[in-house]
Amino acid sequence: MSIRGKVQNEKGEGLPGVTVTVKGSSLKTSTDQTGIFQLNTVNKGATLIFTAVGYASAERVLSDASFLNVQMKEAISDLEEVVVVGFGTQKKENLTGAVSSVKFENQLGDRPVNTIGTVLQGAAPGLQVTQTTGEPGGGFSMNVRGTTSINGGTPLILVDNVPFEGGLNLLNPADIESVSILKDAASASIYGARSAYGVILITTKKGKRNTPVTINYHNNLTINTAPFLPEKASPLETVQAYKDAGAATYYSGQQINTWLDLLQKYKENPDAYPMGYATNNGTRYQLKETDEMGDMLDNNGKQMNHNLSVRGGGENSSYGISMGTTNEDGILVTNKDKFNRYNVRGFVNSDIKPWLNVSLDMLYNNSERTMPNGSMWFQAATSPSYNPIDTIHINGEVLPSGTGANFIRLGSVNSTKLSNIRTTGKILITPIKQVKLNAEYTFDRINGLYDNYSKRIRYANSAKFGEEYNRNSSEYTKYNETTNYKALNIYGDYTEQFGEHSLKLLAGFNQEERYYEQQYSSIAQMINDDLPSLSQGVGQPVTRDSYDEYAVRGFFGRINYSYLDRYLLEVNGRYDGSSKFPPKHRWGFFPSVSVGWRVTEESFMSSLKPYLSELKIRGSYGTVGNQAIDTYAFLPGMSSFKSTWLDNNTQPVTLNPPLLVSDNFTWETVTSKNIGFDFGFFKNQLTGSFDLYTRATKNMIAPGAELPAILGTAAPVQNVADLKTNGFELALNWNGEINNEFKYSIGANLYNYKAKITKFNNSNNLLSQYYVGQRIDEIWGYQVDRYYTPDDFINLNDNYVNGTLKEGIVKLEGYNPNPGDILFKDLNNDGVINAGNSTLDNPGDRSVIGNRSLQYQYGINGNFQYKGFSFSFNMQGILKRDLYLNNDLTNAYNYEFGTIYKHQLNYWTPSNQMSEYPRLYISGFRQTNHTSNYRTSTFTLLDGSYLRLQNVTLGYTFNNQWIKKLGVNNFRIFASSENLYTWSKLPKGIDPAADSKSNGLGYPYMRSYSFGLNVNL
Repeated sequence: MSIRGKVQNEKGEGLPGVTVTVKGSSLKTSTDQTGIFQLNTVNKGATLIFTAVGYASAERVLSDASFLNVQMKEAISDLEEVVVVGFGTQKKENLTGAVSSVKFENQLGDRPVNTIGTVLQGAAPGLQVTQTTGEPGGGFSMNVRGTTSINGGTPLILVDNVPFEGGLNLLNPADIESVSILKDAASASIYGARSAYGVILITTKKGKRNTPVTINYHNNLTINTAPFLPEKASPLETVQAYKDAGAATYYSGQQINTWLDLLQKYKENPDAYPMGYATNNGTRYQLKETDEMGDMLDNNGKQMNHNLSVRGGGENSSYGISMGTTNEDGILVTNKDKFNRYNVRGFVNSDIKPWLNVSLDMLYNNSERTMPNGSMWFQAATSPSYNPIDTIHINGEVLPSGTGANFIRLGSVNSTKLSNIRTTGKILITPIKQVKLNAEYTFDRINGLYDNYSKRIRYANSAKFGEEYNRNSSEYTKYNETTNYKALNIYGDYTEQFGEHSLKLLAGFNQEERYYEQQYSSIAQMINDDLPSLSQGVGQPVTRDSYDEYAVRGFFGRINYSYLDRYLLEVNGRYDGSSKFPPKHRWGFFPSVSVGWRVTEESFMSSLKPYLSELKIRGSYGTVGNQAIDTYAFLPGMSSFKSTWLDNNTQPVTLNPPLLVSDNFTWETVTSKNIGFDFGFFKNQLTGSFDLYTRATKNMIAPGAELPAILGTAAPVQNVADLKTNGFELALNWNGEINNEFKYSIGANLYNYKAKITKFNNSNNLLSQYYVGQRIDEIWGYQVDRYYTPDDFINLNDNYVNGTLKEGIVKLEGYNPNPGDILFKDLNNDGVINAGNSTLDNPGDRSVIGNRSLQYQYGINGNFQYKGFSFSFNMQGILKRDLYLNNDLTNAYNYEFGTIYKHQLNYWTPSNQMSEYPRLYISGFRQTNHTSNYRTSTFTLLDGSYLRLQNVTLGYTFNNQWIKKLGVNNFRIFASSENLYTWSKLPKGIDPAADSKSNGLGYPYMRSYSFGLNVNL
């Protein structure tokens, strides 16, 4: 058959250049200048696909009609999407504040994650997300636009417009629809007291009206492995390093030579020592190489996620229920590291009357997390590679060796159980079309139960080969916590259109109350080490309790005005009171204003529309209050504790005298200025935004003027410090389509900030305190010149030690250097390396050598679709970061009985004077020189920049007719991987994305491989 037709836009205008393709064939044409098209020899029932740049594609199935009318809708660009803001929504094109929005479902996709933090890493400019641990169920920390106050603080997180008190790992990512990040005062101030550090608005999925029941099931199986494990030196390399270090605690020089000789023989003929050790003159020498960390790992941890949801709605109501389970087993062979979470969420919304709507939202989360007791991972990562792993024969008895692996196998399990129930009821009254009145009440209760047991284990010391215990006695601790949170929001808005003028008014009242209490009990000396219980201990019991309570009350308002949808104005105000401040200083008023100009809506820009689709200039200025202080900072208090045992076998309770407090402090005020540009090119195929901002924190709470030392106490806190932060943010996104079959999008973002102290009470300019001009996170240290060489000394002995420095060679104060030790630059030219008096005026030979902050953070993402196939990736990284870790992976032989790693073997010896690492020392033998070599300096600073391929996902969606005949609307299978590869300059074993000084020596971050399916009915 032959078919003709016309393609029009939503205004009824013909669209030229629209591509018309017969699905599944190469037959295609395009519309003429009036929107008319014609195709010949097309089969009845064929599907026509209509595509055009800037419009959403459309499909039509041919019937008997010979003429087809098709209407195409303009594609909704990033600038036209609706964004959730405080107490409402706005079109992104009308926003005047600094707001980033993440389409969570697009960002999450099929990724095998159990917390939203993973999804948000690198997803939005200005949002810093850092994983705090790799343990099952581990959490994340978040930061918006850098440091706001020296008192710390985190963004305010709201779920469906109500603050969420539980940790983010309690939320199921599958329930989340979108995330908005409010970054400046103009957008965040509506939330008042806790919004100084930015606001993260999480909107959950709900049923939609006039839609049939939709049932969705999502499942994935994930295999977790540890990608960042340190590589230890072999026993032969380790013992050779002992010798080069000059001594070892349990071996004289002759014994070390014997050990080296035995290790060489074992390397050449292992069968000569089938037990893996040798005995010589009554001394035991371990020869077999062991992999304690590998023996401790299954390295095949499994995670299973199930998510089921039912959603839908009728003409006057909508509803939804979702359930999810996450079961994650860690990578330890003992199966003691686990995380289990169960989520249930229900939602119903209904029109009781044409003017009355009610809704109820209920959420229940339950989780349990278990981990072995103690720093077992540290022991396994730092023990020498010759340590026996399994058992040792001592005096005819078989005992476990004292290794981290055995402590994990034999030790106890600590557990954390959390349950959270949250209920929100809402009433919406619409007396007239322009007015909406809202009342919301939320009750949120979180219960936590913690069990910690430190078990007494009898073992054989692998260095002394003698019987020992890991601790003097067993100790059992149990405590529970309860948090009750209540929130009431009452607000109304009025919307009106006056010709070319648009006006929206919002006013409301907010009140929040939070009560926290804890009961703690502990007892030592279990009767039976395998049955811990508070009633089974014979030691002195310890019990205590604590509580914390505060309230916030505020009145808020907002005015939105636009003229011709071209000139935009927003004014916010909040009058807040907080019980954390003294009664006379609890209230503050915090206003903000922002403006916008949609330049491309001007008539003089019409000729550029085909190229410059959208350009908006916006600016904001506003103030937010910060209350991130202790709840009772204005009240004197006395802490209690149990003293040491007295002669009469009593342990009395003692009280500390109260510290000095002030009743004359109030809100820290955070004032931000922001100028931004939102733009779109080529019919919004390329969109983006750029922001420059300045944020000044005034009246920060800090210790006041120094008091005379005779008082024996510190000055009380007052509003006496200031901080200033400057930064920028850039985001770009490109959407494209080729022949209607291949669609793709690529996005990238980059941001950076710098924070400096502009006021602080530090009259002596001590470097140990903040000082004016200090950049937050700066690192003071020494600059490396070179190694000391033998030519710098006289009277060296045969081991190149105990010499005397020649005249004119710079000395190290407090140390007697040897060849191979680090010689630092003498910045003040006094001939001695020292720290001066550790003040800004006299820092000695120290200077600012780096900065710990994450600088120039960025994210890159891509999504590609071809027919039923899809491929996506996410990358994130940091262009500059200075790390000073001061641990075993950075400092060779950092502690007695420690180990040395492969990357540390290039150390100084008389025959290797151009080495990467300085001369070796072992605890107990010139350890002070080790301390000097590994002090904070340009040598110990590491380059923490990196680029990580965070996620790669490949999937296929079956959309065949036979699938639909089975009643399945959509069936999808996928494979996904997290933390797939990292480009970094750090030594092996250190994860550059970690934010911990135990980096590399704590539970590693996982690399995961996932397979799953998604069924939609």
